[in-house]
Amino acid sequence: MLETILVYLPNNFIGFFLLLSAFILGLVLTFAIKKSEWIIYGLLVWFPLESLVLMYTPIRYFAYVKYIPEVIMYGLVVGAFIYFLKKKGRILPRQPLNKWIIGFVIVGIISLVLNWYSTWIWALGMRHLLRFVFMLFVILWMGYDKHVLKKILIFGAAMISLEVFFGLIQYLSGGYLDRFLFSSRAVTIGNAAILAGLDQFWVQGSRVFATMGRYDRLGSFVVIGLLMMFPFLFSIKREKEKILYFLMAFLGLIVLYLTQSRASWIAAFMGFVTVGAILRRDKRVMAVMGLFVAIVVVYLVGFAIINTNVLSISDKPNQTLAERMFESFSFQGWRDSYDGYGRIFFIINTPRMVVSQHPFFGVGPGQYGGGVASALLHTDVYDRLHLPFGIQNIYGQIDNNWLSIWGEVGTLGLIMWIGFFVTIIKMSCHVRKNSDNSFEK
Repeated sequence: MLETILVYLPNNFIGFFLLLSAFILGLVLTFAIKKSEWIIYGLLVWFPLESLVLMYTPIRYFAYVKYIPEVIMYGLVVGAFIYFLKKKGRILPRQPLNKWIIGFVIVGIISLVLNWYSTWIWALGMRHLLRFVFMLFVILWMGYDKHVLKKILIFGAAMISLEVFFGLIQYLSGGYLDRFLFSSRAVTIGNAAILAGLDQFWVQGSRVFATMGRYDRLGSFVVIGLLMMFPFLFSIKREKEKILYFLMAFLGLIVLYLTQSRASWIAAFMGFVTVGAILRRDKRVMAVMGLFVAIVVVYLVGFAIINTNVLSISDKPNQTLAERMFESFSFQGWRDSYDGYGRIFFIINTPRMVVSQHPFFGVGPGQYGGGVASALLHTDVYDRLHLPFGIQNIYGQIDNNWLSIWGEVGTLGLIMWIGFFVTIIKMSCHVRKNSDNSFEK
């Protein structure tokens, strides 16, 4: 294991010193300066811009620029944990999420024992799955007050607004800015990990991605912003603020459409229905959503009548809205995706060939479907199960996070992961029902 770790460490003293200093900085901000929230603000600014910054980073400095912010985050995690342990005398705050996270980690450990592979790959796999969960526990461990939590939301909203602005500018450029925002280069880190370049398989200007490198990343980011903003529309009283919120939401919806990310469209629709129609039971929201569904249905039906081959539509670099929607249900699209080792291939074969042989605890974190196997070119599981190495037998990842988790930690791990999110939803509903604070609601 030691030899494996040494491969990933910087091959010079200065690089190692920089990473160690970054970790110590996280501890210093937590204990000495007592401004640990500054790290969270910085990370909120950094992650949306990461892809663009790395695109112009010289290769010799690439690893440091990419991983120093994450190392600082781990310093914050360790510092917050020590702070809570000293203050409360226990490891975790008493709240319903603990059992699901502990259960998930236990399943991951059992998976390692049963499959017995590199503990370093296992650690990277667990880090890949849990690194943002750590930030939730940082907030719980540090017990930030309402003022800090509001600032966190403000920083997040500012970055989402900035990405929306960049997305609009990118679209108005007609594809001219794509070459300055999209990177296809592959970078090798530590003579082992490969951060592979992406292929821009869509026509320039047809899908916006701002500074985030891929259209689906921007779509997911904008959806988070829209769904966080939506509940505030029900509590705003001042007319000027309401107009500003509606304008921001309108621009966000335009950029969301321009991403051409179907998963993000579905997530936004389900979120608006859940908040506005189910939780708020607002008749205006129900009317707007009903009208929207009617317009979309009429449009798609009209397209299907005019074009008789809608079930033969396949993916292509430039698509209309209707083609993008019908491709999801196209037999030809499914066949092309399967034969070309696309998403459909792994939707079918992950349960059939991976989960069926490792039903309860999976093949182990870091071994299948995600960024770790892809970056390390770790093909052991793929070779043993006679599967292609991810999408197109090249990329290592399978383009579906849920199936990747199911394959890596099995059915029990997937249950723990789903339970974590279900519990968050239940906790949110409890706060909404019992809190008198409009901000918390």
